[in-house]
Amino acid sequence: MKLPSSLAELHGRRAAHWGRESTGRQAERFGPAAQAEQRARAIAEYGLVDTGITWQVSHSGRTIGSTRQFSEMLARAGCDYDVLVVGYVSRFTRDLRTAVNARYQLHQAGAALLFADERVLSSDETAWENWARESVEAEAYSRRLARSVHQGYAAKIRDYADQGGGLVPLGFRRAGERKLLEPDPARMPLARQVWELAAAGLADAAIAASTGLSLWTVRDVLRSPLYGGRLRDGRPTRFPAPVERPVIERAQAYRRERTRVGNRLRRNRVYALVGNGPAVCDACGLALKGDTRGRRNGAKVAVYRHRDGPDCPGWPIKETPVEVLDEQVAALLDGAAPNRESAARIRAALARPIVMPDRLGIARLDHRLRALALELAAPEPRRSTAEIVADLEATRAERQVLAASPIEDDGIDPEEALAWLASLGKLWRETSDEGRRRLAVATFARLGVVSDDRAGSHRIVSVETTDEAERRGLVLALPASLEVTVVGDTGFEPVTSRM
Repeated sequence: MKLPSSLAELHGRRAAHWGRESTGRQAERFGPAAQAEQRARAIAEYGLVDTGITWQVSHSGRTIGSTRQFSEMLARAGCDYDVLVVGYVSRFTRDLRTAVNARYQLHQAGAALLFADERVLSSDETAWENWARESVEAEAYSRRLARSVHQGYAAKIRDYADQGGGLVPLGFRRAGERKLLEPDPARMPLARQVWELAAAGLADAAIAASTGLSLWTVRDVLRSPLYGGRLRDGRPTRFPAPVERPVIERAQAYRRERTRVGNRLRRNRVYALVGNGPAVCDACGLALKGDTRGRRNGAKVAVYRHRDGPDCPGWPIKETPVEVLDEQVAALLDGAAPNRESAARIRAALARPIVMPDRLGIARLDHRLRALALELAAPEPRRSTAEIVADLEATRAERQVLAASPIEDDGIDPEEALAWLASLGKLWRETSDEGRRRLAVATFARLGVVSDDRAGSHRIVSVETTDEAERRGLVLALPASLEVTVVGDTGFEPVTSRM
C-alpha cells in the first residue's frame, strides 16, 4: 500500500498506539492517560481503524531504541498496522538518530508515523521540515535540562561547602531542606571512639574488633578529612571539626609508623578491584588477584591475574594490565552520571511511599530482564539460548513475587542519590588507588571478567551492585551494555559487554 502523503489519506488505515513515560511526574501532562486521549482523538478525527495494538514503555527517550518494545514495533510495521500514532512528539524518542532511523524503517515497511499533538505525518513531504524540527528539539531539550541539573549540583557543592555526593561516613547525616552533611549526635561518639583508639596506638583490625565495626568502616573513618573539619578538596566544612586535631595527628602518626619496614616506607601496590574487591572470573567465579610483573626492559607493570589452578576457558590469557579493567570501571561510573531521563526515573523510584512494593528491587530486576534480552539477541551470546531463557523465566518469577510483597520504604533522599551518582566517575579518576578500592567495594558486589585469546581483550561482562549502591539508584543509572575498546593483534576493536 502506498504511504499516505497527507492527513486526508489516513482514512481507513490501520492504527497502532505508541506511549512512553520515564517519570511519575509526567502524569501531570504527558502521562499514559493524557497520551491515550491524544491518540484516541487523532484516530477518530482522521478515520483510522484502531487495531488495539499498543506499546506502553517506561524508558528513557535517549535510549528507547535499545528496548525490546521498540524493536517489536518496527518489526510489526506494515504487517499488523499502517500508522503508528504517538500522543506527543517527546513521547516517541529524545534521540535524533533513533527518530531518523525509525522513520526510514517504518517507511520501508510501508507504515507511517503520526504525532497527534502537532498533527505531523512523517510521510507528508510538505511537513518534513516540521517533523525534523520537532525531532531535533526533543533531543535538544533533553540535553539542555541535563546540563542545568549538573550545574545545579555543582552550585550546591560550591555555595554550601558540602561534599555533595558519596556515602555518608559514620557519625554524619544529611539534614535540612537541602540535605546538607552535618554531624550526627547519635553516631558521632562511636566515630570519635575509633579515632581515640587509633590515637592510643591500636591497629585498624583491633579497633574493628573492639567497636564491632567492619575493618573497612574503621579505615573509612580514619581516612576521611571530614572529622578534621575539611572537605575532600581541602576547603573547611560548615561545621566545627568533630574530632580534636591532636587526636587526629597522633592517630595518623601511629598509622604511618605501621607502614614502615626498618627505615624504609613500605609501598605495597593497592589494586582497586581485588583483595576485598569485587572482580572475579565470570566463567569460574574465582576472585582475581593483583600482581606486579617485571618486563625485559626492567619496568614493573601492575596486573590483574587469574588465580592459580586448572586452566579456565574464561581466561585464556592469564593476566591483564590493571589499566584495562580500571578504565572500564571508570567508563561504567561515568555512564552512571544521571541525565534528565535517568534522574527522573531515580526520583520516581526513590520517592518515599508508606507501604508499597519494593520499587528499586523491581527496577533492578527490570534492568536484569533488559540485559538478558540484549544477551538473547546478541549475534554470539556467551551462553546457550536455553540457559538465557531459563534465566529470563526465573527473573520474571522473582519480579512477580517482589511486586506482590509490600514493604516499607526507608526514604533515601533522591537528590542525595543523584549527587552521589554524578560524582562517581570523577571521584574514581581523581582519588588514590586505595580510594578506588574503597569506592569499588562500596559500589560493586561483583564484577565478572572474561577474555579471549588476544592480548588486552579482558572485559567486564556482568555487574552486580552492592545493596547500598542499589538503594541509591545505581541500578537505574547503569547502561544495559558497555562498549569496551580492546587491543588485539590487528589493532583496536569494539567489544560489547552485557550488564
